[in-house]
Formats: sequence, C-alpha cells, structure tokens
Amino acid sequence: MSKTTRTWSEELSARHDDLVTLRRDFHRHPELSFQEHRTAEIIATRLHNSGLDVRTGIGGTTAAVGILHGDKPGHTVAWRADIDALPLTEILDAPFASGTSGIMHACGHDGHVAIGITLAELLATRRAEMPGTAVFLFQPAEEVFGGARPMIQAGVLENPHVEQVYGLHLTTQTPGGHVAVRSGPCMASADFFDVEVRGKGGHGAFPHLSIDPITVAANILLGMQNLVSREVAAKEPAVLTVGQIVSGTKHNIIPVTATLRGSLRTFNAEVREQVMERLGAFVTNIAHAYEAEAHLSFADEGCPTVINHDNESAFVHRCAVDEVGADCVGEADMMMGSDDMSLFLEERPGCYFRVGIAPNDGVPRPHHAPEFEMNEVGLPVGLRVALNVMLNALSAA
Repeated sequence: MSKTTRTWSEELSARHDDLVTLRRDFHRHPELSFQEHRTAEIIATRLHNSGLDVRTGIGGTTAAVGILHGDKPGHTVAWRADIDALPLTEILDAPFASGTSGIMHACGHDGHVAIGITLAELLATRRAEMPGTAVFLFQPAEEVFGGARPMIQAGVLENPHVEQVYGLHLTTQTPGGHVAVRSGPCMASADFFDVEVRGKGGHGAFPHLSIDPITVAANILLGMQNLVSREVAAKEPAVLTVGQIVSGTKHNIIPVTATLRGSLRTFNAEVREQVMERLGAFVTNIAHAYEAEAHLSFADEGCPTVINHDNESAFVHRCAVDEVGADCVGEADMMMGSDDMSLFLEERPGCYFRVGIAPNDGVPRPHHAPEFEMNEVGLPVGLRVALNVMLNALSAA
C-alpha cells in the first residue's frame, strides 16, 4: 500500500489552498436540509468541469452524484459526503463566518463537501491510470435523516453497482489531524417522537375544574427516564431525551394540549424496539392516571445504528496508519450521535471513520453549538486518507 503523500505529493500540495478556500466558501454560505441549492450547483459544476458524469435532483432532492470511470479495470467504490447546515446563529468572528442569519455549518459538513469535491478532482487528473469506477455521493438533509433513503431508492448504489462505500466525519472530539476508526456499531440509531397530551382547559385559579396537560406532560417527562434506568439492561447504552415542550398561551390559562418532542438513541436494534413499544404504553397510562389522553407518534425518517464492517474498517485503519502514522490513528469511541450514513452501510460493506478537528487551545467547540469551530488541519489529513482509501479500494484484487 503506497502512501499518497509520496505518489501524489505535488497534487496534494497544489490543492491545499483551494481545499481550505472551498470549505470556507461553503461555511460562508450555509444551507438547510433540502435547501442546499447553491451547494449542489457548485458541486455539480466542479465535478462536470473535471469530466465526471454528473447527476442532480436524485430522488427529487438536492443530491448530486458524480461518477468517474477509470481507464483501467477495477472495483466500483462510493465515497459519501453530507452537505447540509443547521438552524443556529454562529458566534465565530472570522471573515468566512456564516453570512446567512440563523443558519451555520456547525457539524463539519462544509469540510466534508470540500474534501469530497477535491478527492474527485484529484482522481480525475489521473483517470488514465485509475482503476475501476469511483462514485461520489453528495447527500442532502443528513441533519434530518432525510437524504440517504431517497438516494438509495433512486438507485445511486445500483447504476453503476457499488461494491463498497466509505466516508469520513470531521469531529472536534478527536485531536486535530488524528484519525479514529471503529469496527461494528459506532454511532447510535435515532428516532424522533412527539407526545401530544390532551386535557381540559380552564382558569389558572381553578385547576380543579380542568385537567392540566402541562402537569401530565411533566410527569411523563420525568417518568420516561425510568424506561431506560429500570427496563433496559445497564450494559446497553440508550438515551431518551425531550428537547422541546410546547404548550399554553398565557400565565393564568390552563391550556388544552401540551406537546413533548424528543429523541431515542440506542445501539442495539432489540433495545430500540423495546423502548419504542414501551414508550407508547407508558405515555398512555400516565395520561389516564390524570384523566387525560396522550398519543405517541414517531417520525418516519428515523435512522438505524451506524455499523462499520470488520474487513473494511481494518482496511481503513491500515490506510490511515500508512498516511499519518500509528501514533495518530486510534480506535473511535461509540458515539450517541447519529448519522444516516447507516443506511448506505446497511446496503453495502464499508466504513465511516473520523478525522480530528479539535482546536489547539483545548477549549471545547461542540458540534451543533453556536461556538463550533473547525481546526482546518483536519482537512488535508482527511483528504490524504480518503485518497489512499479510494485508490486502494478501487484497485484491490
């Protein structure tokens, strides 16, 4: 396995500034899930200019796919990158900070897109010596788990038939420039739910004449945690979180309804089904105890656990060690965060690995937070490892 830094050093060095500039441009112009029109247009234009077969509007979405046929025989391997931003107001003081109010790239997807485009362009420069077919999947709406499924249903893994799929996630939880790989379950499943509680409205001074849905919702919220602490085996990670409660119009009015919105995250499919089933009975019974009604509904677009395949994970680990050295490659922790890369990995063997972008000052820059900030040292490292992975996967015997 030859190091990309040896055989591609000139090309990698020449692309460094453009890689950073491209990432900063996407960061400056973030777009929410299924609204990534500018992002998709830039992706399509750059890939087309490099001679790839470009397809857009996949599955009626803002997805873009680029297909690069090498001139030598080999395998068909996909590289996936997600492209959407988040509804947050950025506090970063930089010339390339978000220029769109209330929207920012707070999860590294701008870097994912920049690496994916640059990777495709690099391989295209040596099409004559490239084996196989590289398929670049630029996926919208990862943040709402809505982009992978319609792309798969539209046949992006079948035309041409993809044999393996790879991708990376930049993370502030890994030291800058380091790589983390984990075989097996590495990111949790995620299911979003709503609980609508219906009581009886009235005056705040006369609660005995009403059925207070807020009180019912509060007791459902507190009791939910017992489903994890007392009904799920302690060895099985599970997180049940309510992130929003919506109810009422005024401080002295008991409302008719209250809605809780939350998420369930697990690694074990059986635990996932267990908690989903019990949660429905639990909210109904608690509501009945207060003479109210409650209905649980799950969003259609949940996503399963990200499960990396053993052989492909070992392969990525070797490629990463070859690029950055064993001291900079470690085993990734299991993460309760979720990603619909899991749907691609259910269809094909592959590996979703992590590249560190943690700041040098040691101050946390959490994902999905206004203070998120990327240490750009991870960009060239991610590109080098991605290039090594793709070159070797395409040409593997």
